[in-house]
Amino acid sequence: MITKSRQVGVGLIEVMIALLLLSIAVLGYSALQGQAIKVTNESFERSQSLVMMRNIAERIHSNPFAIETYENEINKTSSITAPTTQCGLNGVAVTKLCTATELAVAESYRIKLDLQSYDFQIQMHPCPNTGGIGTDAATNIMYSYCLISAWGETTPTIGTDDETDCLTERVVDDKDKTVVAGGNYYARATCMMMEI
Repeated sequence: MITKSRQVGVGLIEVMIALLLLSIAVLGYSALQGQAIKVTNESFERSQSLVMMRNIAERIHSNPFAIETYENEINKTSSITAPTTQCGLNGVAVTKLCTATELAVAESYRIKLDLQSYDFQIQMHPCPNTGGIGTDAATNIMYSYCLISAWGETTPTIGTDDETDCLTERVVDDKDKTVVAGGNYYARATCMMMEI
């Protein structure tokens, strides 16, 4: 009596289905790995910018009388030029005492040099979410400054462009002159803000 042999081993269809399932799993893992790298880079940028912003804030807190000089010097977009008075920075011997403004210029120069080795930008602006209605620190006790750090496609600015600006503008209610909005992060912004 002759018996029919049954198939032994794996057929072509089973192999193809296994390869399909494996390729779907590998694609999912690759997408997950890409997202993990993106989140790690974001965390690294945040950590670096936070350390730098704290460093800048400490310098400003130790020399508060020249806060507007810090703002002007840090926000300059022109090429970085060394100040005439170094105020003891970079190992330069101190031959005379510096004024608050000269110290702010020298420290801002050093800050801008340090920022060249990082992949983010920092600017200093009046905070949009403070409660006062004055236009500067002299006329408004609630007036404060914000350090804004941004990376990627975002600029460290306050404005209305949700593609590039970091924070929304300050909006004041015309009736009672109170701040009703401002200082919110845009949804796609890659930045952080520190009030000083």
